[in-house]
Amino acid sequence: MIYLPVTSRDVYHNFALEYDLMTHNRFTEPVFMLWTTTPTVMLGKYQDAFSELNLNEVDAHGLTVVRRYSGGGTIYTDEGGCQFTLIMPDQANDLDFSEGLALIQKALVAVGIHASTDSRNDLVVDGLKVSGSAQYEEPGYKLHHGSLLFDSDMAAMASVLRVDPVKQKAKHIHSVHQRTINLKVQKPEWTADQFRQGIIEAVVTANHCRTVTLTAEDETRIDAIAKARFADPAVIYGNRQTFQTTHKRYIKGGGLVQIDYSLADDHLSAVKLSGDFFSNLDAVQFDRALLGQPYQRGTVTQTIAKQLTRTPILGIDAEQLSAVLFEE
Repeated sequence: MIYLPVTSRDVYHNFALEYDLMTHNRFTEPVFMLWTTTPTVMLGKYQDAFSELNLNEVDAHGLTVVRRYSGGGTIYTDEGGCQFTLIMPDQANDLDFSEGLALIQKALVAVGIHASTDSRNDLVVDGLKVSGSAQYEEPGYKLHHGSLLFDSDMAAMASVLRVDPVKQKAKHIHSVHQRTINLKVQKPEWTADQFRQGIIEAVVTANHCRTVTLTAEDETRIDAIAKARFADPAVIYGNRQTFQTTHKRYIKGGGLVQIDYSLADDHLSAVKLSGDFFSNLDAVQFDRALLGQPYQRGTVTQTIAKQLTRTPILGIDAEQLSAVLFEE
């Protein structure tokens, strides 16, 4: 395994670094990184920024907003916590969180913190969430990245993130505070820097990592990726559209799914799929495939099934998506 030190706290740079390691500067060994950010909110690939964020509070706190290439939900990060990245050469076209979670679980045990998995992508301590993960793939490579809460600003987190009422009801949660905790309660004598260094040392030691650093040429390429793919407001916020109808449902084992659509002459004239689900699906291509389809359950389900055969959504099938669209 390779350990690549990251000193940047610019989330656009760090996501661009991940992308570069997946598409250009590709290693034949797994690559581990641990990094942190200035106060930031990270949107999942398929989420609607205007639904997920309290934008007035985001502005008031001066937060950076970014959109990940991975699915899942929106998270808040700051210098009180950290992000970990594991990039794995992997030909398998599936989403599997076990390897990345095991790496971090072992590192936490090494520093005296015992965490367990509470779902496919979360780590918990005493039943409260301390880490969430997400994944995406590029040909031949899988990226697993996630967050670790150590001494993050929970008040800021609660003020900028909106809890969707549909998900809130389905999961029986009332606030962000209700289900999250900082790991500092386990290690009150540590600073966030000491915690990060402890995790790095644990991973490097357990996996006999060799250290690789970036070149000036790498940094130039990464800066260009950051501007084009992550810092662009059009990428982050997208085009805000108006639709005739919105249907939303929380699917256990799959996540929150929202489908906005409009009809003209009983045909789909506009469609947008969003949510906190996990997939490598091209959402724009998915939406286009449904345009012009008659608003008939059987026809639409067949079209959705073709899209999901090419690129599945973890824990959600065509019948379930169709049921959201038709509210059945």
